[in-house]
Amino acid sequence: MNPVDLIPTPDAIPVGWGWFQALLSTTFLLHVVLMNLMLGGTVIALVNSLRGSVNNLDTARYASKKLPFAVALAVNAGVAPLLFLQVLYGQFVYTSSILMAASWLTVFVLAIFAYYGMYLFHYKFESWGSGRNFLAGGAALIMLFIGFLFTNNWTLALSPEKWSAYFSSPGGTLWNLSEPTLWPRYLHMVLGALAVGGLGLATFAQVRQKSGTDSAVMVSEGMTWFKIATLIQVGIGTWWLMALPKETMKLFMGGNIIATAAFGVGFLLAIVALVLSFKKLVWPTVWTTLGTMIAMVIMREYVRYGTVREYFTPDQLQVNTQYSSLILFLVSAVIGVAAVWYMLKLAANAGKEV
Repeated sequence: MNPVDLIPTPDAIPVGWGWFQALLSTTFLLHVVLMNLMLGGTVIALVNSLRGSVNNLDTARYASKKLPFAVALAVNAGVAPLLFLQVLYGQFVYTSSILMAASWLTVFVLAIFAYYGMYLFHYKFESWGSGRNFLAGGAALIMLFIGFLFTNNWTLALSPEKWSAYFSSPGGTLWNLSEPTLWPRYLHMVLGALAVGGLGLATFAQVRQKSGTDSAVMVSEGMTWFKIATLIQVGIGTWWLMALPKETMKLFMGGNIIATAAFGVGFLLAIVALVLSFKKLVWPTVWTTLGTMIAMVIMREYVRYGTVREYFTPDQLQVNTQYSSLILFLVSAVIGVAAVWYMLKLAANAGKEV
């Protein structure tokens, strides 16, 4: 069966596709920063809690206070990029979600359990003793599994040639385990989370250190997590690049000027961030890492574009101009961000460590 015959007709959009692409990339960057802090922070808190020394428990206790906020913000921040992705590539994402519906529909329930686990990890940190490790460990495993489901879905969405497997397995249990990019893409995400989680720990600890509390140990540990995870991530990222379809990989090797520039800048900034992390220069590492993540978000979009362009490109979407919906969204987004910022500020001023 021709894969093209299995791809649904996309819906029309109210404004030019470039608006949605910009919104997708911007909101995804925010989500991925928060998601990395959530997942990486949870793993780091778990490891420190398991180690059990005074310094380790201090780090785990400190992280436990921030993780419920990170989980809540990361989950909510993931809604917007998911919606924009469905606007631009809905015919691919909806189909892949249906093909793996049996597991995909568990994501929301699993996220609730992960959040509740981290909530209890904080509030029962002292009273549960070593039992808190089961809370953090369970939450970490759930987050890792959710990430694996997302990776399965996004790679399956880019593989219409595999969709015909539905006819022999129509129960919504189709995964994409034979996909060459599945494991490097997933591991790249996990290691990125550990790196950013470590950097987040170092950043928060440095701020706390300036307020008069001795947090030098946490700064050192956070930078160690960052540099080790980033070193491994460079190798995993190379694996992912080499696993891409040849025509897609060529986009980053001179085939497309923006994709190639994003790859070059992202790689250079990653090296600079590594050097800075070895010197324990926290804030310079933060800004270079943010630049690296921006480059990677751009690269991610070109991976998607390059993989499905033989079937579809966003500029083919029909536009039925209606700017009112875009204006309403932008106004609502500004109000929503301001409200969240104000709530976080109130929590900080009330003495709650955010």
